[in-house]
Amino acid sequence: MKTRFLTKALIPLFCFLCSNICLCVNAKESAAFEKEGQIYLIQSAKDMRTLAQLVNRNEEVEPGVKAGIASYRMTRDIDISAYCTGEEGWEPIGYRDNRDDSFEGILWEKVEESGEGEEHWATYEATDAGYFNGTFDGDDHIVTGLYINRPEEGGQGLFGQRMDLRGKDPDSAEYKIRESTIIKNLYVKDCDITGGYNTGGVMGGMWNYIQNEGGDIFIENCHVTGKIVAEGCAGGVVGSASTVKNCSFTGTVEGYNAGGIAGEAYYIYGCAVHADVAGFYAVGGVSGETSCVRNSYMVGSVAGYDRVGGIAGEGSCLTGCYTRADVKGYSRTGGLIGDIQSRNAPRPEGSSNAATIQNCLMGGYRMEREAERDTEVYYPTNDRYNGYIYGFPGAGIDDRVTSAFYYRKGLVTEGFGKGMYEFSEWNCKPYDCEHLEETDFKDLIKRPEERWSDVWWCADNYAWPNLAWEKESRFGYQVTVTVQEGDSLWKIADKVYDDGNSWELIYEQNKDLIGDDENLILPGMDLEIVVYE
Repeated sequence: MKTRFLTKALIPLFCFLCSNICLCVNAKESAAFEKEGQIYLIQSAKDMRTLAQLVNRNEEVEPGVKAGIASYRMTRDIDISAYCTGEEGWEPIGYRDNRDDSFEGILWEKVEESGEGEEHWATYEATDAGYFNGTFDGDDHIVTGLYINRPEEGGQGLFGQRMDLRGKDPDSAEYKIRESTIIKNLYVKDCDITGGYNTGGVMGGMWNYIQNEGGDIFIENCHVTGKIVAEGCAGGVVGSASTVKNCSFTGTVEGYNAGGIAGEAYYIYGCAVHADVAGFYAVGGVSGETSCVRNSYMVGSVAGYDRVGGIAGEGSCLTGCYTRADVKGYSRTGGLIGDIQSRNAPRPEGSSNAATIQNCLMGGYRMEREAERDTEVYYPTNDRYNGYIYGFPGAGIDDRVTSAFYYRKGLVTEGFGKGMYEFSEWNCKPYDCEHLEETDFKDLIKRPEERWSDVWWCADNYAWPNLAWEKESRFGYQVTVTVQEGDSLWKIADKVYDDGNSWELIYEQNKDLIGDDENLILPGMDLEIVVYE
């Protein structure tokens, strides 16, 4: 009887314990985030922080799925400022903390070992820890509060870096699941980032952009505002990447080599920059170093020492680009590109095998030769290779595909009188909207290989392009209007906003320039105006 009673009494207890065990197992096996199909949902700042921790420690987002190679989607705007406290701020998603000894066994794994005593040796290989090789879709949501201060550490941004797969078997399954990093449809607002080599608003990047091997980073429809500073390679959107498409940046970029969109990128398409970009070597309004920039523009200023250009500091293919940047450099400096270099890497479809500059507009106010610095730099000759269009021709330039250059009437150049390459050597024409022949402009924007007829908008005697996606940006888009004789803020507002009563918006955006009296606008003033469609 006693035994039977104990048995009956233990059955519920056994079931309860088993139930708890099952609950524990289920809890352990559940995903770190909610899911829709195979997509993990990032719904809060805590989720974003958890993602960084999982990726950086090479952990699984759920059993059998490494966090660093999975796919994610944001579901709402997120403020991550609560996780950007302390001196260093945010820990990027894809950050290898080499300073923490406790991470040594996580970042590296032993693959071979032999010998004993003084003859003992071991070979280690990097794990996936601290690399983001997955896909992240911002779903057009905004990240705010991003602050980073790691001036001596590379791979800094909301995302840090991806694995370099050079030397790995490209046909292996391990290679294929880590081959591409994709970040798209993301907005990063008012970021403040200081890093080392490879620093950008969306992602720090990778080391091997120009070889076009060892894996790829694709950044698409990402928009950033803020300040980027780096000891090495800096970009408004990404430090270094394979392909950047339909992205924009507004703010300031500073680095050794720097670009408004990317410090280094293989292919840039349909991007817009409103920024001040400064660096030393390979500095460009859109990209510091690149293979090809197409259908992109830059408004602002570009300053550097060697290989400085309004679009690119160094590259080989510019088509359909526009710059309205003041450019300042000492050697190999050009209004569009500083140094033309043919690249051996494969090219985007439709581009020439030779270095190509085609269908470009140059509309800055001023090009200025910087005073010589007390720095040892090698130059092939005593000439510093400065020119209105480009600074140095490089190898493989094909004159047959260099055409349709336009430059802004009244461009001021200082110290470029001895430049090797003057307008007379190119098929160039002064660019003046008030007197531009309609046939010339239509010919420029309707070439069959450049389907971008909605890009250009001509106002007064200037032009700026407005990309269709930029008009729909949640950040709006910025235009520059130069005050003409007889203008008033009401007239300008009527032109830009189709509503003269919106003049106060323009005044508030330019109050520091205009002063306390809104009526004291002077011809020649540049008014920066943000437009929301």
